[in-house]
Amino acid sequence: MSDTIITRCDDIPGPKELSEAYELELQCPNGKPIRFGELVAGRGVQITTVVIFSVSLVHIALLAFSYTDNSQVRHFFCAYDQDYVRVVSRRLTDSVLSTLPNPTGPSQLIIVGCGDPQRIVPYVSETEVTFPIYTDPTGKIYEKLQMKRTKACMTSPPSYAQLSFFCALGQTFKQMFHSGWQAFRGGPWGQNGGEWVFRGGKCVFAHRMEHVSDHLTADQLLEVLSLDEPRNEVGIGRDMGVGVQFD
Repeated sequence: MSDTIITRCDDIPGPKELSEAYELELQCPNGKPIRFGELVAGRGVQITTVVIFSVSLVHIALLAFSYTDNSQVRHFFCAYDQDYVRVVSRRLTDSVLSTLPNPTGPSQLIIVGCGDPQRIVPYVSETEVTFPIYTDPTGKIYEKLQMKRTKACMTSPPSYAQLSFFCALGQTFKQMFHSGWQAFRGGPWGQNGGEWVFRGGKCVFAHRMEHVSDHLTADQLLEVLSLDEPRNEVGIGRDMGVGVQFD
């Protein structure tokens, strides 16, 4: 993707779907459950929450092989998600997020993955990310918010990638070797994520990744957050956002 602001956001779920998503349980690093709504709608009306849904919580770019109709098909998680998280973490620091001007105001950023909660600690160690991380091993939150599954563009490094595809692949095998069988606990293959913004419990922006290299850049996220009265083509105006009361 380019570094210019996207012209529109994706369809925001209706009140029923969003309310159901708020009730879904995620898991903390210690395995304890927490409702999604507590994270995005339970922190007060003055808080803006950015949620990055990771392609995979696994701390490696998993590469595996399977056979379909006797032909070899390669399945592997995004090799660039670690780079993305590192770049965003360096750009959107706590000091930046906490001092954003109105209408965004103080903001927080959380990451949601789709792997085993035991992979959170290695993921943090590998990426040095400072944001809170949660996971939904069932993938229900991804399904409820209609995020896509595809393995397209896996060999095309995005703008935030710090390694070429082949270097990332070499790093993959190294990390797989050290991770052993736990390397296969990173979540469903082909699951893409996206970036969502909530203000006062109201979903005001949604971006669903079209392929594994389609995360919004840190600068794009800042531009989305800076919109005073979001343009109609962005689809997040006051009358277009979806508010859900969370008790």
